[in-house]
Amino acid sequence: MTWYKVLKDGVMKDGDLFKAKIEDREILIIKDGSDYYATSLFCTHEEYDLSEGFMDDHQLICPNHFATFKPSDGSVLSEPEGSGEISPLSSYKTKIEGGEVLVEL
Repeated sequence: MTWYKVLKDGVMKDGDLFKAKIEDREILIIKDGSDYYATSLFCTHEEYDLSEGFMDDHQLICPNHFATFKPSDGSVLSEPEGSGEISPLSSYKTKIEGGEVLVEL
């Protein structure tokens, strides 16, 4: 596993979502309070781009059918409207070092 710099600490505000590309993989960076989280970029329901979603009460919400995920581990909190079970998002470790947000892939 390797740590990659994705952005400077302090650039994102609470609740912001940021699409990052590391080598050939796109991921989602989530700012929740003082914490950063990283998950797969696409919803596991219909592959919708989650960077176009939003945060509400510490939950990541897909704007397509409103599936809800826990940012810290990618687990499913609620399935999309009118659909059955879906898979959790992939989740990646983050850390702040030298004023940079890093993600381990």
